[in-house]
Amino acid sequence: AITSKIDNIGYGEGLVADWQKSGLLKPSVFKSIIFTIEKSSIYKKLGEISDNDKSTLISCLNKILCLK
Repeated sequence: AITSKIDNIGYGEGLVADWQKSGLLKPSVFKSIIFTIEKSSIYKKLGEISDNDKSTLISCLNKILCLK
């Protein structure tokens, strides 16, 4: 999940460094929450995360899923 509530970054979470390039409206954080949604619930694509932020996201996932 991604949120603009960046005041309390917890374990397995990370800042989205290139949030403006990604099409986000505010500074944001990758949250340590994983869930699925139906494709029909997605109304539009806001943007795409940068390679740098993909690395941050992978690091967060590795941490919360104990992969590394």
